[in-house]
Amino acid sequence: MAHYKLEPWLQYRNNIHDFLNLMPDRNMAHAHFEVDITKMAGLIAERKLRVHSTLCHLAYLLWCYAQAVKQHPNMQAIPYKKQCYLFEDVDISMIFEKTTPQGQKVPAPYIFRAAQNKSFEELLTELVAANDRPFEEFGIKKRSVFYQRLPAFMRRFLLRRAVRHPLRWKEALGTVAFTTLGMSIRNRKFWPVPIGPYGCMLAAGSEFSFPDKRQGWCLCLNLDHALNDGAPAVRFGRTFIQLVESAEGLLSHDAR
Repeated sequence: MAHYKLEPWLQYRNNIHDFLNLMPDRNMAHAHFEVDITKMAGLIAERKLRVHSTLCHLAYLLWCYAQAVKQHPNMQAIPYKKQCYLFEDVDISMIFEKTTPQGQKVPAPYIFRAAQNKSFEELLTELVAANDRPFEEFGIKKRSVFYQRLPAFMRRFLLRRAVRHPLRWKEALGTVAFTTLGMSIRNRKFWPVPIGPYGCMLAAGSEFSFPDKRQGWCLCLNLDHALNDGAPAVRFGRTFIQLVESAEGLLSHDAR
């Protein structure tokens, strides 16, 4: 006889399911790769910042991500009525785990607005503030009882209509996504594959050491193949890798 226990289905899980199904017809391509972060980590260590090294590394990754998308704006294109919106601002959506007043661990979205105009130091300050911010300050609106009782197909229909126009999508969800799934894995290679409704998503996996003691980082890029072919994606990836490995954004306090 099987032994088990029953737990209630938490309402916020429906919100996550609805969000992940915003764009169910996307055809995503996945690219797993490694970057050498030896120079980046060394320069950050030299600054002796009073912030955990993980957050410092993530802030620099955000800077590189924003700069690479700025140079390749097609990566954050949003199609609408036989046209594509190519935004100048790179609004990076990132999820933080927060604790509700009821003690539940829930994902809370945060958007780094116009990240391409911010320095490493500015992004680090913003990242630390978002990481420390309590759940109540994220301004997450509670769905009405009526909305929560709607069948899944109706909730998703209403949600898609709310963000159908690219300007509304950008305001509510940002233009690209970033996740740290896998950052807690240590001393082994781990590549997470992000999922979501965005046309471009970057996932930070584990940090590791090469045999010659250099430091590396496992990353995964997801992109909508209907919006970008292989060659443009490779050019974007090349730009991103060069930014990370050159530590360009750390060589000057005013680097943009």
